[in-house]
Amino acid sequence: MATELKVLNLSNCRSLRRTPDLSTFKSLEILSFEGCWHLEEIRPSIGDIKTLVSLNVRCCKRLKELPAGVGRMEKLRELLLDHTDIQEIPISRGCLTKPETLSASSCRRLAQLLESMGSLVSLTLLDVSGTRIEEFPESIGSMKELRTLDASNCVSLARIPSSIGHLASLQCLLLWGCPSLREIPHSIGNLASLAEPHLARTAIAELPESIGNLQKLRILDICRSRITELPGAIGMLAELQELRASGCKNLKGLPSEIGEPVSLNKLNLDKSGITGLPESISKLSCVQNPRVRYCQKLREIPELPSGITALCITRRSTSLPHLSQLTLLKKLTLCDCPWLEYLPQLPVGLSMLSITRCGKLKAVTDLSNLKNLSELYLEECYELTEVTGLEGLRSLYNLRVRECPNISWLDGAESRDSACST
Repeated sequence: MATELKVLNLSNCRSLRRTPDLSTFKSLEILSFEGCWHLEEIRPSIGDIKTLVSLNVRCCKRLKELPAGVGRMEKLRELLLDHTDIQEIPISRGCLTKPETLSASSCRRLAQLLESMGSLVSLTLLDVSGTRIEEFPESIGSMKELRTLDASNCVSLARIPSSIGHLASLQCLLLWGCPSLREIPHSIGNLASLAEPHLARTAIAELPESIGNLQKLRILDICRSRITELPGAIGMLAELQELRASGCKNLKGLPSEIGEPVSLNKLNLDKSGITGLPESISKLSCVQNPRVRYCQKLREIPELPSGITALCITRRSTSLPHLSQLTLLKKLTLCDCPWLEYLPQLPVGLSMLSITRCGKLKAVTDLSNLKNLSELYLEECYELTEVTGLEGLRSLYNLRVRECPNISWLDGAESRDSACST
């Protein structure tokens, strides 16, 4: 019976400490010990299984090593080692040529990848996230089929070899949460298939100009990195849809070329160090909800894209940019604008207006032309004394006024008591 068995699933056998003799399983293709918490030893006889396609030892938390024979399995396609205590992945050069998936996420004792890794020429997914590796071997460039490389949360990772530029099939590069990583090699510009480089929470201070060669790039994530400026080559990224730069304290601004990527529809600059936005920002017709909240150094905002439907502004100057031309704007939030003294003319299409913690604002006047306004929120505006024009707001159904102690009247609210709450 054992000689014909193709699947052996011993998952969650939590009393298992040592595998049985596996040499009699001549036809076995799938072997799983996932969740065998007390498993400490896999017998060398596993190397006698010439037919094995998948080996799963995920969450075998006491397992410290694999038999050398695993590295010689010529038909193995999937090796799952996540959350184990292994220190080394045994790979015999020239033997493992068929693996498509190698996952060693959260192997806290894994600190090095061998040069023999380069023999994994069929690999499409390599996950070493949460390990202690300090660098990738140069041979990584031999993995021509690799599509996803996940090294996120590798706190010791300090170097990416230039050979990474040979990974022509790479689509997703996950390096977020690598605080020791200070630079990306120029060769990244050779990754013709790269769509998503995730560089958040790294020590990277600049991106190479070669990034402009990445014509399939859709998402650029540099949140909470040390980026000081973006290269002008970003304007060449015709497929760029999302730029995530929230929390980039060292980022002073955006290049004028930011207005060139016609596909850009999501722009997040929350809590960044930007002091202003380039005039070309108005060209981003697909951006509907630009995020510039809590940008404490932001002083000037130029004309914004006309396609914006939602906008949240936090700034420290006494005035706001002109907003009336934003004919599609539906939701406007003004939050933590401590020096704001007056409101500009508002877009007539607004359906929601929220003003919070604007300490110098004294009046919200003549709202009567906002015929579609259905929600109005006024909170923690301690010098606000006057709100007028409510009598013309036939669509208003939610009015909230909280901690605005100096308001003397809400003109028109008396006739709309049934439709509002204060």
